[in-house]
Amino acid sequence: MFDATEAARKLLSTIYRFQQSSGMAFGSGHLLDVLRGKVTERVTQYQHNTLSTFGIGSDMSEAAWRALLRQLVANGAVVVDSGMYKTLQLGEPARALLRNQAQVWQRVASAASTSAKRSTKTKSKTDEADLDAPAQGVFTALKAWRAEVARAHDLPAYVIFNNNTLKALAQLRPTDADELVGVPGIGAKKLEAYGDEVLRVIAAA
Repeated sequence: MFDATEAARKLLSTIYRFQQSSGMAFGSGHLLDVLRGKVTERVTQYQHNTLSTFGIGSDMSEAAWRALLRQLVANGAVVVDSGMYKTLQLGEPARALLRNQAQVWQRVASAASTSAKRSTKTKSKTDEADLDAPAQGVFTALKAWRAEVARAHDLPAYVIFNNNTLKALAQLRPTDADELVGVPGIGAKKLEAYGDEVLRVIAAA
């Protein structure tokens, strides 16, 4: 175990400063961009690059920040809005942490968990192995597009489309909206929201 209190206070302070400077709540992607000092269009739009916490967490990886955020959500210090944008707000336990009246301890990543992550990556590569070369190219392009959309909306990538849907698209390579109908994971709402973009990505790939 190690003391992650200082990092937790940095994260909570950034959420507080969002509310203070913009009167708005933001999602995890934007929060991590500010903490790690990434100048994005959204960061400059809200002038969050001028916050005192901008770049204060550049010494930690995005994965480490996400692990800490999950822990703070679990103990109630951070509350995730139930709406589609999953914005973050401070919970009651955050008060004691910000006043240095409480501590946060994290478990050091074990060799077993590292091995599990490697296994997941290997499985992902195996999933792509049953695609032919053209389909693999489309699959890779769709994954990159999905990552951009997920980041723009501060959503997990699987909420946009899961890998099985991307594989089906890569194999079918539809050319119009009618061919998208019936693809697993694409309902009427997602067809309307992402249909044109999906067809554009497939055509470009």
